[in-house]
Amino acid sequence: MIHLEKVNEKTFRKVTQMKVTAEQEHFVAPNVYSLAQAWLYYKAARPFVIMNDDEPVGFIMLDWDEDVRTVAIWRFMIGVDYQRKGYGRAALIAVLELIKTADKFDAVFLDYVPKNTVARELYYSIGFRENGEVDDDEIIMVLPLTDNPKVGIVKADIDDADEFEEFINRELQKNIEVPDVFRNREKLLDSIQKENILRLTIMDKAIGLSDGVNTYIGSDHQKYASEAYDLVKKTVMK
Repeated sequence: MIHLEKVNEKTFRKVTQMKVTAEQEHFVAPNVYSLAQAWLYYKAARPFVIMNDDEPVGFIMLDWDEDVRTVAIWRFMIGVDYQRKGYGRAALIAVLELIKTADKFDAVFLDYVPKNTVARELYYSIGFRENGEVDDDEIIMVLPLTDNPKVGIVKADIDDADEFEEFINRELQKNIEVPDVFRNREKLLDSIQKENILRLTIMDKAIGLSDGVNTYIGSDHQKYASEAYDLVKKTVMK
């Protein structure tokens, strides 16, 4: 029976020795590289070995982000000796059950290399759909877990700057007043670098931002305004 276990000293070597086919090497990073990333990004990374009863058959690593209420399937592979046995599908179902049981998330994301049609068909069969976005030439898919997502909040980093600029420009094009601290790119970048900006999200998409004093929620997401303001207040008071 397929189940997940955290990678430990007993399974570490087996995981690092797992390989995919030569054709699949272009689609997924080596497991030893993924485990190194798990050590580096230990706050978010959740590496699991995929077990069939007592036998390791694959590896999956999650980007576990409770602040924005989403999980990304960061890495996923089934060892070459265990493919075409239904283990991949069973492992994904086990992962989704783990995520749902946590009761802290509204959506699951993953991506795939365009030529990896086998992976795309598998993800599609479980319910993932393309969301129209591409990251480093990989196509992003999402599986919503609820029809009533909650607001997420996280400190913004410099990678969020372009998203904020597009977000603010859309508001300005509607002739909506936006606080100057957010409208001025240089001021916004300076505040982000000083870790003074909070990113407010729904399913990891920005719906607003705050510097603790000024909070702006996009005109299309006003139904979340009260929840967002309360969340900012609680975060600032910590």
